Amino acid sequence: MSSGQNPDGSNQSNQPRLRRSLTAADYFMLSITGMIGSAWLFTPLGAAGMMGPAAILSWVIAGLFFIFMVFPFAELGGLFPFSGSLARYNHYSHGTLSNYLLAWTYTLGAITTLSSEAIAIVEYASDYVPQFWNSSLGVLTPLGILVAAGLIVLFFFVQVIGVNVYGWFNRVITAWKFIMPILTIMLLMALYMHWSYVAGKLPGGFAPYGYAAIFTGMITTGVVYAYEGFRQGLEYAGEGRNPQRDVPMGTILAVVVTIAIYVLLQVTFLGAVNWSKAGVSPGDWQALASGDWQAHPFVSEAMAVGVPVLMGLAILLLVDAAVSPAGTLAVYVGTSGRNLYGMARVGYIPKFFAQIHQKFQTPWIALLTTAVLALAFLAPFPTWYAIMSYSAVVTVYGYLEVGITNHALRRLAPELRRAYKPWAWQVVYPLSFIVASLLIYWSSWSYVNPIIISAAVGLPLLMLGPYRRELGIPVPESIAFSAAYWAAIGLIAASWYLGWLGGLGPMVSFAVYWTMMSAAQAAAFAYLWLRTGHPDIKGASWIVVYNVLLGIVSYVGSLGPLSTPLVSYPWDYLLWAVLSLAVYFVAVRVAYLTKDLKQIKESGLPME
Repeated sequence: MSSGQNPDGSNQSNQPRLRRSLTAADYFMLSITGMIGSAWLFTPLGAAGMMGPAAILSWVIAGLFFIFMVFPFAELGGLFPFSGSLARYNHYSHGTLSNYLLAWTYTLGAITTLSSEAIAIVEYASDYVPQFWNSSLGVLTPLGILVAAGLIVLFFFVQVIGVNVYGWFNRVITAWKFIMPILTIMLLMALYMHWSYVAGKLPGGFAPYGYAAIFTGMITTGVVYAYEGFRQGLEYAGEGRNPQRDVPMGTILAVVVTIAIYVLLQVTFLGAVNWSKAGVSPGDWQALASGDWQAHPFVSEAMAVGVPVLMGLAILLLVDAAVSPAGTLAVYVGTSGRNLYGMARVGYIPKFFAQIHQKFQTPWIALLTTAVLALAFLAPFPTWYAIMSYSAVVTVYGYLEVGITNHALRRLAPELRRAYKPWAWQVVYPLSFIVASLLIYWSSWSYVNPIIISAAVGLPLLMLGPYRRELGIPVPESIAFSAAYWAAIGLIAASWYLGWLGGLGPMVSFAVYWTMMSAAQAAAFAYLWLRTGHPDIKGASWIVVYNVLLGIVSYVGSLGPLSTPLVSYPWDYLLWAVLSLAVYFVAVRVAYLTKDLKQIKESGLPME
């Protein structure tokens, strides 16, 4: 394969290429825009309601966790400066199957994030357009869903027009998004701040709901969701002037700045609560989070103080409730589209999805597909919290790639030019995997189970695409395999969610269910290995091992449904960290020198 070819061998010399115009400042702002979205408007109250003042620690710990992932991601961003790169990294070290399954979950996360930001805008707008929100059901009305859909369509056109126009748009949006949280912090701290509330000098103390809530609340309150936007700059790596230098620089700086902003926002919210105006007993953070403030926390807090300046801030916050999520929405339209573009570039889905618009030089087919899928998610998930939690966990599942890919590339291709090299990579790489794995675990069994099912059901989509030719599987066999696998996963999942096994008791029913679910995944891999002997199957085998172990520990641990967990807190955390480390080394071990990595070693990076 020449440097002017696609990984699937098709010549790209006559194809329009992506415009390269972004700088380090653009990558910084892309990441900032991704991280400061709807989460800052909702999460400080949700986190306080689940953790009390200890929510401050949750922001710090989660921020440090993401830094451990940012460093190796930044290295990969400089190593493979392609657009849609997060859907491609693992391809070079573990082959198509492993990378596809991770890219599939990551893409689901990106698309559902897009939907959640559109929903956030409309939810806040319901404060002055009540026709958008059904207060009795707690969901968007049909009109609200229609408005959210219109926002997705609008930003689809913004992205298609091109990166240059979007770059200008993003600078304006980012400036606003950066100013509003800082203005909120400054005004509330200056005009109505009780530091004793922050220190926990209220009934219940600093951690009224226990310190374990600091970890378990990271997913469901939106703390993890807030930080996940760091990856946006990486998605545009193929459109930069000097991506190997600018991508790591812009991304890392953005994460550090965002940690500071979110910690200060949480501190400010905790200290500026007017308990009497809120109608809640001081220190009852759970009641505060479930009361009238939950629809627009900072707006309610500013208005409760009664100071004229803060009343003006409340009005600005209502405007920001449209602007901040809109900026994130705009970024994620491009992110999701570039994921599909990246998957098409490496031959996972038809190359039709990799078409670049002749005039605007953007991947318009992939962007259109993303918009359509995001629209489809609006109806079944018509609330912000409903779609946010799922989106956060499924996205983190895709982050499992970063440590194992980097470690494998150090072994398989140590000579590749690395513009950015993290310190103590022997420690950083495994920690990045353990961190992502713990975040998934802390989401609890109620999310772990559907996430594993979501990952599993993506396999047939790959087998129905161009990849089947590489495995030498004819169309009829591919269709039969996909149909049988989908039917098996569907029936097994139904047996759990429809209660078919309920009469067996909590442990026996789980044992039967999880044995069947694990066997279905293992059988599919065994069939493909025996049928083809392709190294990709071995390269992806670690995912099956990971899924099986994750489900078991999640169910029997402290975050599972058992009234008396078999492994109590904090030993289940430690157990899962140790098992994750074991899976990490298995994953590094099964990596191999793929043909595309070999081509890069011999001829350099392909042109895009």
